[in-house]
Amino acid sequence: LTITIEVSRRFPLVTIATMAINTNDCFVAINGARLRRGMVLDLPGLDAGSEENNENCDSIPGPGCAAVDTNNVRSGNGEGFVHVHRGFFGIGTLLPTDRYDW
Repeated sequence: LTITIEVSRRFPLVTIATMAINTNDCFVAINGARLRRGMVLDLPGLDAGSEENNENCDSIPGPGCAAVDTNNVRSGNGEGFVHVHRGFFGIGTLLPTDRYDW
């Protein structure tokens, strides 16, 4: 995914937060970054620690689970702290891991 951002002397800092589709609590974020022309950032997916990473569609919003009528129930049992997301392991009802690249 490539995002192009325009900064200026008046507005030199960038803050971005976005949720990763087909996860229950994975996100990517930067806060107050001073970017330069041509700069490329390779940011890790972060786990909010708010839910168990069970990969079950009953707690994952997004197109990968759109065909499953689940009412999107929060799974709970999270780690309780933000950390680098461990990725997908194909343990739940989410699409097979060969559909993802991490």
